[in-house]
Amino acid sequence: MSGIVDPGLPAGRSSSSIDGVPGSTPSPGPGVRAGRRSERFRGGTLGPAGTVAAVVVAVAVVAALWPALLGGADPLAVHPSQALLPPGAGHLFGTDESGRDVLARVVAGTRASLLVGVVATLVGGGTGVVLGVLAGLGGRVVNAVVGRVTEVAFALPLLLVALVVIAVTGPGPVPAMLAVGFATAPGYARIVRGLVRTARSSQVVETAVLLGRSPATVVVRHVLPAALWPVVAVGTLGIGQAVVWASALSYLGVGTPPPAPEWGAMLADGRTYLATAPWMSTFPGLAIVVLATAVTVLGRALRRAGAAR
Repeated sequence: MSGIVDPGLPAGRSSSSIDGVPGSTPSPGPGVRAGRRSERFRGGTLGPAGTVAAVVVAVAVVAALWPALLGGADPLAVHPSQALLPPGAGHLFGTDESGRDVLARVVAGTRASLLVGVVATLVGGGTGVVLGVLAGLGGRVVNAVVGRVTEVAFALPLLLVALVVIAVTGPGPVPAMLAVGFATAPGYARIVRGLVRTARSSQVVETAVLLGRSPATVVVRHVLPAALWPVVAVGTLGIGQAVVWASALSYLGVGTPPPAPEWGAMLADGRTYLATAPWMSTFPGLAIVVLATAVTVLGRALRRAGAAR
């Protein structure tokens, strides 16, 4: 056995004399250990980035459900004598032009951002699933109509589509959810349409048809599960996008109205004070970036873990 060369060692060194210890058991090289870690992450775990993202999302959920645990102060309490205080011991994120605690408002704004992101994703995903299933299972006319509608929607900027919906429904948090949801629906419709058409031509569906299964049974038991499960992973990624677009609508003044704490509205309020009180915009902007990034990274990790299983 002494003549067998360990592939993890330079040529000329045998496994019987590793690190100067005769007969010792060869230890795996760095490449082998990295490969094992990679296989372990592909085998169903989230990996380091996914774990950090999951922790961030968990903190955001806690902030949304129990804001007093993290924010402390009342996000709507006005103290004119403490206006525009810089970050410090009394106010970690400083105060705004009305003396309201920025930290408390950022924490309280998590609920609005997460709620809009989740509801908008459900609206967009649900609408996209209906359109995609109709296009995938319908005839040529239905497929062509849905295809043209999604192509036209893709040609328009998402924010423009959302503003058109807002113009019809009026401003507010609920219209913002619907606007972002309907604006993202074409993306889900295109994905579901392709998945349904692929499932229709699969051997499983062909076998079920040959066995005499009814069309409803074939669709419910074989077509829809193959088309819907991938949408769940894509929808997780869409929550981060919905958070960003909902904040953009509030920044433009057509989302959650003041004085309710919402990150986009806080960004808009801080525009006037960028030179004198930049913390008014810095911290809500960081909150948007961190939450959207964490949800997106977590969604990608969940999709990889699900595919590995």
